[in-house]
Amino acid sequence: MTALPLTSVHYPAIRAAIDVTLTAELVPDAVIALDVYVGAATRAVQARDPLWATRTGDDAIRLTTAAILLTAAALAPAVPQIVSERWGDQTYQRQPADMHALAAALRARADAALATVLAPSDAASDRPTMFTLASGRRGR
Repeated sequence: MTALPLTSVHYPAIRAAIDVTLTAELVPDAVIALDVYVGAATRAVQARDPLWATRTGDDAIRLTTAAILLTAAALAPAVPQIVSERWGDQTYQRQPADMHALAAALRARADAALATVLAPSDAASDRPTMFTLASGRRGR
């Protein structure tokens, strides 16, 4: 299984990356599926990782996550924000989010996911050498 392209199965994750309260009524699948959102994010991931089609396992999951986050970052500034609602005598209010700051944070998370795939860390190189080969003579 390859990581990309994103499909409608991924759209709830894209909405949740922006705001866990977003529904398909507020941000329809047809909007997310627009090339300016999903297509652009997919192409951005593919451009950064020329080997994207061969990735499997955790790397494929990370590429998918990066594409989801980049899609959400592109979509976030366009999402309508409901800051207050009233149902009869009930009122609900919340602070409006800075969607441009959210988009920047989502792009940073996508970059981190891509960096993990493109430049995997070698944990052993960070560890100091604790033991070395000693000569066979004890105390001489």
